Amino acid sequence: MRPAHLAAAAALATALAGAAAANPLSAVGETFAAWKTRLFGSDRPNLVDAPASGPVELVPGQPQRLRIDEAAPQREFPQGKSHYRLVKLPQPLAHAALRVQVVVTGNPDGRGNAAFKPLFYVLGEDGAPRKAAEPKPLHIDIRPFRRTRLLGCVTLEDVREFAVATTPEALGKSYESVARKAVRAPTQGGFHYATEPIKAHLPWIDTGQLILDISAEKKAGEGC
Repeated sequence: MRPAHLAAAAALATALAGAAAANPLSAVGETFAAWKTRLFGSDRPNLVDAPASGPVELVPGQPQRLRIDEAAPQREFPQGKSHYRLVKLPQPLAHAALRVQVVVTGNPDGRGNAAFKPLFYVLGEDGAPRKAAEPKPLHIDIRPFRRTRLLGCVTLEDVREFAVATTPEALGKSYESVARKAVRAPTQGGFHYATEPIKAHLPWIDTGQLILDISAEKKAGEGC
């Protein structure tokens, strides 16, 4: 290969490496938009609200919005004491994928918005929690005319019930997104909206609102 061709190849490799670092999903051949559509679709018309208190029955394919507030019970978990909600499945799943949407809310401790950092503890038959499963990374979904959300997915094994909790170590820290590009697009009414480039900074809080959707998978680690 000629020196000029070698230089061009090296430049292309550097550019591709930089693009992969900026968007980790691109490393596996999938953009954020494609990942979001595959896991979360455009809208979920069958979304229902979970009971305000008590256990939540989560049926595969039936997304539910649940809230964890100051009235939720507390207990000690491997990563510290936390308010939590108990989620039960109609039947055990050997392998499951849990799609998570954290709805950004107003910050109860000050101005601006905040978010709940979710951890998921699969519970054994004796009620003892296993090691926490954390949806990581969380991708921010900012769209005009709807609440901002953090999107993530985590796989669970041998699960019949699990607890949704957080960790005290997150309090005082924040979620920070990479800078989002400006958005310009037409609305259905023929008008146009535009947003400025932003970088989201959301303090973690110990209460919040989530949308959960679980599915059975054939193999461990699949579905996300």
